[in-house]
Amino acid sequence: MKGIYCLEGIWDEDLREKSSVKPILELLHCNRYIDHIYHSCATKEEIEFFVNKWTQRKYHKYPILYLAFHGEKNFLLLGNKETYSLDDLAELLAGKCGNSIIIFGSCSTLALRKNYLKKFLDKTGSLAIGGYQKDVAWLPSVAFEMLILSEMQDNEYTKRGISSLEKKVNAIARKFRDELQFRMVTAKELTA
Repeated sequence: MKGIYCLEGIWDEDLREKSSVKPILELLHCNRYIDHIYHSCATKEEIEFFVNKWTQRKYHKYPILYLAFHGEKNFLLLGNKETYSLDDLAELLAGKCGNSIIIFGSCSTLALRKNYLKKFLDKTGSLAIGGYQKDVAWLPSVAFEMLILSEMQDNEYTKRGISSLEKKVNAIARKFRDELQFRMVTAKELTA
């Protein structure tokens, strides 16, 4: 199984609120035996610390980086009103993402031109990135993310295998496409 390395932001300023993607990770573990590592992040320093940890060799069995945050076009929104740009993330991950996939579980973060997203893939070396192009409701988007994280287990993580994965994700997304506007861009498209 391909492990999931999840970083999650703060969903509500009221810290008594319990919204979290952690239960879907636990459900995937219980039902599909998908291992995960989970950390909560509220600052740029925390994101950078945990992303740098993810790139270490000892975490190679966790090729899915799942970033669950509030978002806006080109940015993750952090709990303290800070932003973290895709440019900053690409710089941090430059050349370190071979055989990995990055999923942005954040509103509107991927509402960008495809050529920009291809540059992100090229710089990081990721096989694919996926995320939303608009603001989405929390519960339907998390349910969708659970489905695609599960589907990501059954293919090899190569440029050839990513095509099959993209087809599976698109088949799932078809039902949600108008509502969620999820998109996936793959490294295969860099050579096309």
